[in-house]
Amino acid sequence: MKTLFYLVCFSSFALITACNQNAKKEEDSNKTANQTVSENLKLQVFYFHVTNRCATCNGIEANVRKVLETNYAKEMRSGEINFKSLNVDEQENKALAEKYQAYGASLHLVKIEKGQEKDNDLTDYAFTFSRPQPEVFLKGMKDTIQYFLK
Repeated sequence: MKTLFYLVCFSSFALITACNQNAKKEEDSNKTANQTVSENLKLQVFYFHVTNRCATCNGIEANVRKVLETNYAKEMRSGEINFKSLNVDEQENKALAEKYQAYGASLHLVKIEKGQEKDNDLTDYAFTFSRPQPEVFLKGMKDTIQYFLK
């Protein structure tokens, strides 16, 4: 009987501790992601990737950076647009990757309006056009970002 009591107490303690740890990790992750963001933020661009990257994965990031630096440098400086390239294999990026269901290479444009986030997953578009037709990708990204900034 004593053994059963101790087993129940230990199991309850372990469950409560685990739940609290997960809540704290999620809170810390959200705090970290939001700490570096400007109050002017209208569009958050996330490019998630794994440690070992292929030419297409590298090309997607390079093309996204090119669109942002060429067409939206002012918006990047003012904090209206923020770009983050995140390795999903690194522990500090796990919670954010899970939030956006990014388990490998993934491109997300998150429109922020009145404190609400609207996630736009452009991964398929990026893989379809970034490397084989970069001019189509660059124009499409520019037009999409312009639309989100309206």
